[in-house]
Amino acid sequence: MRINEERLKERMERINSIAVTEEDGMMRLALSDADKEARDLLVSWMEEAGMSVRVDDMGTIYGVMKGRDEKALPICVGSHMDTQPNGGRYDGFFGVMAGLEAILTIKESGAEFDSDLMVADWTNEEGARFVPPMLASGTNAGQFTAQWVYDRQDTEGIRYEDELKRIGYKGDKENRLTKAKAYLEPHIEQGPVLDAKGISCGIVTGALGITGLDVTISGEANHAGTTPMSHRKDALVAAAEAISRIRKNCIDFGEPAVITNGIINAQPASKNIVPGSVYFSIDLRYHTDEGMAELEKQTKDIIHKTCAELGTTAEIEQYWRAKPAIFNETIVRCVEEAAAEKGLSAMKIISGAGHDAVFINEIIPTGMIFVPSIKGMSHCPQEDTKWEDLVSGAELTADVLLKLDKETV
Repeated sequence: MRINEERLKERMERINSIAVTEEDGMMRLALSDADKEARDLLVSWMEEAGMSVRVDDMGTIYGVMKGRDEKALPICVGSHMDTQPNGGRYDGFFGVMAGLEAILTIKESGAEFDSDLMVADWTNEEGARFVPPMLASGTNAGQFTAQWVYDRQDTEGIRYEDELKRIGYKGDKENRLTKAKAYLEPHIEQGPVLDAKGISCGIVTGALGITGLDVTISGEANHAGTTPMSHRKDALVAAAEAISRIRKNCIDFGEPAVITNGIINAQPASKNIVPGSVYFSIDLRYHTDEGMAELEKQTKDIIHKTCAELGTTAEIEQYWRAKPAIFNETIVRCVEEAAAEKGLSAMKIISGAGHDAVFINEIIPTGMIFVPSIKGMSHCPQEDTKWEDLVSGAELTADVLLKLDKETV
């Protein structure tokens, strides 16, 4: 398959001209006006191509190109168009546009296909506005209830459901994708491996599991000048010590274990008061369920032990968990074969990032394609991928869709 490069580039640039920040980053937060503008364009292009368009109750958009066999299960390809604040140009968005272009290329080539070919734009994959991430795909997979998602609020107290209605993208539950022959997600790697090795294609075999924890350490707020060091119950000192120890423990646990503390807030947040309470977030990732559970246990034990030593206490709540994903062997093989036939350098790789594919993998045979990220930069304005790699990824997507149409998955 050979895509229409000019069309793909023009459309990607059009959407990436929406809500550009001063640093040249993207600001299409889920269910915002910028997200609506991008969605409206996507729907117009689907309809222009003769696809039927439907929207589910989580706001996910599906464009469907009819196949020859009405009894065949559909094959879905896609990702998401929402971004992080001041985010990158290709994270998620490439998968939607590559999927759309791949389906149009197949149709325009005259190639015959039995299954309906479907492209999906999942809602709120990033979790930047409504926490946690991957809310729409997670609801499809039975991880969340619709009402729980509807009641998620952003930092201004605005509800998910209210924004869905406001921008006109609250559809019907019956439109959810719950059955398909296969789901394929093209994506930028968001890491440095492919770029560093000079490899054009990542054949994604699975993804790390993710555990999200909220930690609140309680000590005793007191005067900064009159409270002797020996009498202090400093919540910030306990948090700092705990963060240092759980980081070292994660390193000792071994690769591919990673830990991130992305948010830390001390209260009462005064320069001359010993902090009485500190909140910090934890993002833990590992590639097996058993290892993830053990790493989480060790992390919690270290925090509680540290707090006990320093006269403080800790409350730890798990706000999110995504199981490690092992992708479908047939889809992985199809990607591998298509890359070889296209003459692309390729390697098998595990995704360190969470994707909608992780949840969809629970209900539908799933696979992913990675294209390189220059210097591994992502979730920032510096996120970039060579144009030739984007083209190859879109063409590879078309080749894989055709292979999957003929396969028993």
